[in-house]
Amino acid sequence: MWEILGGLLVGSAISGVLPLVNAEVLVLVAAAAVPAVGVPLVAIVGTVGQMSAKTSLFALARWAPHRLPQRARGSLNRTSEALKSRGGAISSLVFTSAVTGLPPFYGVSLATGALGMRLSSFVASGGSGRLIRFGVLACAGRRFGEDALSFLGDTFNTIPGLGG
Repeated sequence: MWEILGGLLVGSAISGVLPLVNAEVLVLVAAAAVPAVGVPLVAIVGTVGQMSAKTSLFALARWAPHRLPQRARGSLNRTSEALKSRGGAISSLVFTSAVTGLPPFYGVSLATGALGMRLSSFVASGGSGRLIRFGVLACAGRRFGEDALSFLGDTFNTIPGLGG
């Protein structure tokens, strides 16, 4: 089980930077492969891997605006102030994006970093959203894994010479 969780951690971190690697599929497969007691760990490990990568993107975007031309920085600062005046709107957007994937969490991570969102708010909103998303997927993956094993077992038992 620990090898699966280690692979999930690395894979979900890579997925956070390279969207071609799908963390959701990794969580589904890992949940199907671990014992039932490991399903919560699958959700937690997937979340930690994703949030480590998304936090790196966030930090990169937070660092980058200081390298922009003065005019672009001014526009970014005005946008940031307008969003800050809306209270928890940015945190709500991060949470919604982390749970649903709309708007894409990759872009939201970059945008919120560039707009100067507090790191603790980003990690709390994004982490809780991803934990919910991966928790639901892990439960579904575990159920799918049990159904697949049951189906395969029934199929092999009905084939002459293979079943009991």
